[in-house]
Amino acid sequence: MSWPDPPPGPLRLEPWDSPNHVLAPWFDHWRTQRREHYARRGPVAARRSAVLTIAQNESVFLPIWLRYYSQFFSAGDMYVLDHDSTDGSTELGGFQRIRVSHDTFDNSWMVSTVEQHQRELLESYDVVVVVDVDEIVAPAPPLGTLGDYLARFDEEWVNCLGYEVLHQHDSEPPFDPARGVLEQRSTWFASTGYDKPAVASVPLSWRPGFHGRVDYHFNGDPDLRMIHLHRMDYEICRARHERWASVPWNERDLEHGWGVHNRVTEDQEFERWFYERPALANYDLVPEPIGDVWKSVV
Repeated sequence: MSWPDPPPGPLRLEPWDSPNHVLAPWFDHWRTQRREHYARRGPVAARRSAVLTIAQNESVFLPIWLRYYSQFFSAGDMYVLDHDSTDGSTELGGFQRIRVSHDTFDNSWMVSTVEQHQRELLESYDVVVVVDVDEIVAPAPPLGTLGDYLARFDEEWVNCLGYEVLHQHDSEPPFDPARGVLEQRSTWFASTGYDKPAVASVPLSWRPGFHGRVDYHFNGDPDLRMIHLHRMDYEICRARHERWASVPWNERDLEHGWGVHNRVTEDQEFERWFYERPALANYDLVPEPIGDVWKSVV
């Protein structure tokens, strides 16, 4: 999407911001708008919220997802659309399991299925968080937790700021599921492809991959991160790609190139993609340190 000229004035940043982020010139403007909005609103009752994902054979990422989101949602408010899992990962309990079935990897089907369930949940909840199973939505820790954020949320939707965790596999050990993810990793990178509209109080219509609204409207919150764990471990990522590449894909997805990076498996091509190519972007991947303030989030 194209952006208008940034608001005039000096660049004002918070300690957790990335100064070189492509959207940094808008951060202060968005924060000012949001402060004014909530100041006008006054106190309101806490919002009832749910979280929704779709998963298939995610024995690594579903436990991480559950461990994080169960801090802020009860088991009855966490919904997992189980897309024909066969590995036992969705039999763990501690969430609402909803079976769904489809015979190909099909982004349009996934979007329409999730949209339907988001709409149904909004009949019972004030706010619904929709994420992939490898995505963690987290406010900047000095501002509070996701629970705090959702309790006061009253916007129609908000776009997170996407960051992809990057495993430096030549110097960092493989992922240890007994430890927090971010304490094991030193770098991530800003990825505008993951500036997703993940938190909403109204029904949304997403583009394939949930990367944005179909109308391209954007309501950014620079203090709300979408932490994407897809590249948190080199070998786990490649094994996941191999699994996805082995299943039938919808012809429309292949024709449009939707999600085809998930099929990259060959050694040199995978290495190049892993360390050089952000998702849905035509710029180089630029790693930066994960600040200490984020290390205990997930």
